Amino acid sequence: MKIYLSDQSYGKSQVRLTRVDRDDARHNLVQLTAQILLEGDFDNAYVEGDNSNVIPTDTMKNTVYAIAKAHGVKDIESFAQTLAQRFIDRFDHLEKVDVRVRQQLWHRFDLDGEDHGHAFLGGGSEENTCHATASREAMTLNSGITGLQVLKTTESGFSGFLRDEFTSLEETDDRIFATTITAHWPCQDHQHDWTTTRQTVRDLMLDVFAHNYSPSVQKTLHEMADSVLSACREIDEISIKMPNQHHLLADLEPINLENDNEVFVPTNEPFGVISATIRRSET
Repeated sequence: MKIYLSDQSYGKSQVRLTRVDRDDARHNLVQLTAQILLEGDFDNAYVEGDNSNVIPTDTMKNTVYAIAKAHGVKDIESFAQTLAQRFIDRFDHLEKVDVRVRQQLWHRFDLDGEDHGHAFLGGGSEENTCHATASREAMTLNSGITGLQVLKTTESGFSGFLRDEFTSLEETDDRIFATTITAHWPCQDHQHDWTTTRQTVRDLMLDVFAHNYSPSVQKTLHEMADSVLSACREIDEISIKMPNQHHLLADLEPINLENDNEVFVPTNEPFGVISATIRRSET
């Protein structure tokens, strides 16, 4: 039997930083987490134990901090591209650099109708995301959102589904709809203002969720994508994932109480997972 190394990569994950820009009394805050993966001429490290081409992951971590110091963090898309390009330009034996960045959200305090200069409120589970991949030939970029938790207490149902001998789910035209939205899209124009586009995408998805009756998670997902692609010409496709986070009607009969669609039990698992990629066609 002969074995061989078919592919390999390595890198540094969970590199966290906070960048503060102080402009007199008004401070700007960006907090992010980066992951860097490298592919290239590293076979000897695996096969022979020869580390002469290995870039220490500690160097990757320090490079994240150095780029943040030298260039700031205007937005995570430009930061990820700068970081990926720096590794490609610096090390000739690299073939590909994969950089993923998540931005943890902080919102400026609004006190008595005025933004506070240096006090911020956390954004919960929601994060901005981007993914940049640099090779010798090209740079690819994706932008996105993750952890966007939404819930509505009515205007959602699920009926007319396939039934067999194992189906126990009852049909309904009035249920709680809760999900955590993840969405991402390719960025053809790497210099575009993707921060503004991300906010537009977010607003459009929330508008559909809030105002459209949902006959299924699938239909709502498609309507969100349709709204985004119709309004954002800079996006040609969008991928969305929406787990169905169930809220089950609590059984109050054992304690002699009626439950008129008022008391529910939120469940973490098992849960349905719905995802799709929707593209624009010009024909």
